[in-house]
Amino acid sequence: MKRRIISALLVLGCAAALSACASNEDKFVSELKAAGFSNPGPASTETSKKSKKVGKRTVKSSEKTIEVVVRVKGCDLEFAKTSGQSGYWLDELHVNGQEPDWPGYPENLNRDQVVKLLADKSAKPDGFAGCYKPNEP
Repeated sequence: MKRRIISALLVLGCAAALSACASNEDKFVSELKAAGFSNPGPASTETSKKSKKVGKRTVKSSEKTIEVVVRVKGCDLEFAKTSGQSGYWLDELHVNGQEPDWPGYPENLNRDQVVKLLADKSAKPDGFAGCYKPNEP
């Protein structure tokens, strides 16, 4: 009897954790839509684990990063957000199977700011010139 209860609690806990992750992903997609991006792709979550030695103990932690790709002016831009925190940043440019980091990691940009950033003379990742089409929406 106890095993059934424990099993049921484990299943409920796993389901709650999965729905919380999906909820954060949905919120991030909604946040990008509110910033003017009409075509965000599906969200994905990456987990990074860290361990740190403190005295005789090892402290382990993990951080979840939600990523969404948005197409602007011919470029596939990846926006990222740390799960559970406010704000997001422009993380990578996706071009020709490559994913170079975006220099400077601009934060909390709306669509108009991204269009301006793409058009200005600031440093851009490798491959940017090959994807950028100023006449595309």
